Amino acid sequence: MRLPLVSIGLPTYNRPNLLKKTLQSVCNQTYRNLEIIISNNCSTDPTVEEVIKSFIAIDSRIHYFCQAENIGGLKNFDFVLKQATGSYFMW
Repeated sequence: MRLPLVSIGLPTYNRPNLLKKTLQSVCNQTYRNLEIIISNNCSTDPTVEEVIKSFIAIDSRIHYFCQAENIGGLKNFDFVLKQATGSYFMW
């Protein structure tokens, strides 16, 4: 029996240390049927993209989007929700 897909939306803007901790936590979940959707809201800190790319290299469940311009927090949250394909969703 295949377990339902759970989508996890991670809208982000700067704060690479918090993003790293969050990704470590999500990637280490015992429930494995996850899609992890990251939307970088045009962060000004280049370390954010470095953190994301380091996790993409080790976890194929990550779907990464980088906004061309800052679309604001609410639209960034909405964006990750619209990308989700799972039966369940959480931020």
